[in-house]
Parts: sequence; structure tokens; C-alpha cells
Amino acid sequence: MLQDCTLTHPRLSRVVNARCADYSVPLDYSRPDASRIQLHVAVIPATGSKPQPDPLFFFAGGPGQSAVDSALLMWPVFSKLIAHRDIVLIDQRGTGQSTPLTCPRDEARLELGADDEQVRKEMARCLEKQTVDVRWFTSRQAVEDVDFVRRRLGYEQINVMGVSYGTRMAQLVLREYPDRVRSIVIDGVLPPQVILGPEFADNLAASLQKLFMYCAGDSACSGAFAGLEEDWARYLRQPLNDKRAFHLAHPRTGKMLDLEVSRQGADVAVRLLSYASETRALLPLLIHQAAQGEWDGLVSQALRVADGLEKEMALGMHNSVVCSEDVPYYGAADSGDNRVLGRMMHQLRVICSQWPRGESYADIHRPMKSDVPALLLSGELDPVTPIGYGEMALKQFSHGSHLVVPGQGHNVSPRGCVPELIEDFLDKLTLDQEKAACVQDTPRLPFFIDNMGPGA
Repeated sequence: MLQDCTLTHPRLSRVVNARCADYSVPLDYSRPDASRIQLHVAVIPATGSKPQPDPLFFFAGGPGQSAVDSALLMWPVFSKLIAHRDIVLIDQRGTGQSTPLTCPRDEARLELGADDEQVRKEMARCLEKQTVDVRWFTSRQAVEDVDFVRRRLGYEQINVMGVSYGTRMAQLVLREYPDRVRSIVIDGVLPPQVILGPEFADNLAASLQKLFMYCAGDSACSGAFAGLEEDWARYLRQPLNDKRAFHLAHPRTGKMLDLEVSRQGADVAVRLLSYASETRALLPLLIHQAAQGEWDGLVSQALRVADGLEKEMALGMHNSVVCSEDVPYYGAADSGDNRVLGRMMHQLRVICSQWPRGESYADIHRPMKSDVPALLLSGELDPVTPIGYGEMALKQFSHGSHLVVPGQGHNVSPRGCVPELIEDFLDKLTLDQEKAACVQDTPRLPFFIDNMGPGA
């Protein structure tokens, strides 16, 4: 039974009133009388006097993020929609408060340059910590959970929305329950055909080339970092596993740390700062400093973003999905390269050597054909799900539109006028192309040219 609750986020001051419940669901839906797990659900009720009967079900990214915890981050979108319809947030099994598969981790050691043997030991320890069979925490069981919640809450049809990995979930819900889905909105699109891992390095490299282009076209950035591409090439020539000693304060706790950090560890900052326009603004400065041998800024940012990632991601659930739905489909063993994420396939293989393959769909990467109205959203500079992914996924939809937001990275739905466009789409089931021109004015933060911030 739903009860009053509040939704918060540690980085935001807003509090949202909702209705929450914990449901007992089968670990394996083919054996409903066997083991069961807890599934946490939050509903933000519609505020209007005559709400629509079809709610919005939202799926978070990762894999490993909590949809309930993401509510405040998505509030620019949800605040527009609750006048007309409920918002339903399911902590996907293995995340948040739904039997979370979390791993105890030493971020300063593991994230910033762990070797293969360290990773194997950490994954083995994490697996030993789990009290449930992790094979039943894939997208397949999560899709069945969605239909369970839909029926339990009494909705006939739903609208589905996903961000990043959540776009896989949204598409699978539509594929498996086509008569129950009224519309689909997917942001940072992962097409069914795409396997997570093999294209990470290429996608990030292409995004960084666009970053360099934007910097070259900005008088303050180009003036401060005239040789930015050469700086980047110099940084990449540093061996991945050679470690440097650092004595610096943790950016969150202030605790002084003595660390040995490899370039692969510092790469964490480059990868994760590239996701959003606010943090991308730091990259030219950090790359320039690192190319001159000054790595403190990059390492400090790597600690900050890794610390945040650890708190927001259930690593065990991530492993259960990726080790079941992506890594088994990798081709021949890769030798890797010196780029950022150039050894991602190898690293995921190491993780999955300890983590069991789960029970997901045998045809997890099969595209579909759908007449359901679809809105696909991409950021021009997205480093992980580029524009081409949106174009690929669009081919599945006979009534679909793909909107690209200029100057933005991953997860564009809360940006600029995009929330209003989503609201309009859900009401009319079509994208108003004239209104959509507003995305050309989406703001982004100016580049930092020194540690004090942007230029005048």
C-alpha cells in the first residue's frame, strides 16, 4: 500500500512529496513461489484536478542508478508533467532501496588505477557479500517488475521515459508489452543493437574532438590554450599504468591523502567531466595543466567524480546487467590502446570473470518495429551515446522524432526548453518542430581559462 514519503537528493535542497511502497516480487518470475525480493516504488501524484489516466514511468541510467534518487535531478522535467499525470519511479532491482547489490569500495585505490588482480579480488569480495542470487538482476526481470507495478497500481496504459541505460529499459518494456505503452521518450539513446563497451573509446574521442573545436572557436579558450590538441596528444603519450605519487586533500572530505595514481586513474576525470556542459568547461584547463606535468587538478577532479559515482551507483547491479547482456557478445579479445577507455573491454572482461552471467533475454540486442509515438533526444557532444545512436534507434519507430540539443552532453532532458517540449509531446504525441527550434538557445557554461573560472 502506498504511503506518504518525501524524496530528497544529497546534492540538492529541494524536497518532493510522494507516495511510496515496498512490494515483494519473485526473484525469478518463472518460480513465483520460490525466493522473493523487495522492490521500492515511489509515485509523485498528479496535482491537477483531472489527471490523465496514463502515468509516466521513468528509468534511470548506469546501469546501477536509483530512479527514486534521480527524481530531484529530473525535476525540471517532472515539475512540468505532474499537472497532468502521475510520475512512477521504480528503483530497479539491485539499486536504491530495491534489494541493492552494492559493493564496498576504496575509491582512492580502486578507481584511480587498480590493476587486474585488484579488480578480481574486489569483485570476488563484492560477490561474497551478496545475500541473493545475482543472476536474476538483469533487464529481463526488471521489465517484468515494471508490468507487476503497472498492474498493482491499476494503470491500463503508461508512458515510458529512460535516460542512458534507462533507454534500453524503456525500449524493452515497449517491445515486451507493446499494448501497454502509449508513448516513449528516450534521452541519451542506447539502440538495441549496440553492445556496451566496444565503442566507448571511439565515442569519447569524437566528443573530445568537438570540445577542441568549440575551444578553438572561443576567443578566451583559444587564447589561453592555443595548442590544446597538442596538449591532449602529449597527455595520451603518458603510459597508462605508470604511477605518480600525490599528497593532496580529498575534494569532499578535506582529508589529506597519499596516493599513487596512474594515468588510467586520472582518465576517470576526463571521462566523467565530459558528460555535462558545466564540467566540460573545466577540461581544456585540466588537459593543459596535465600536459605540462601538473596532474593535481585532474587527480582531484577524478577523486571527486569517482566519489560521487560510487555513492550513486550499485556496482553489483551494473555487473549483473553488463556481464549478462553485453560482455558475452564481445568479439575477439582486444589488445586495447592508449586512449581514454581504450582498455574498457578488457576491464569489463576482468570484472565479468568473477561475476556470473545472468538470465536475460537471449535476443536482448534485437531491434523492434513500433507505431507508438516516440521522442528521441541526443546531446551534440554526448561522449557515450552519440547522435548516431539516436539516428539508429529512430529506425524502429514509424512515428518518431529525433531532437539534437546543440552544445550539450549526456542527459539533455532537463536542459533549457526541453522539459516544455517533452510536456508538449506527451500531450499531443508529436513533436512540434517549430517549438523545437528553442533548443538552439540552450545555454552552456563558458570555458575555465584558469583556476578562478571563465575569462571576462
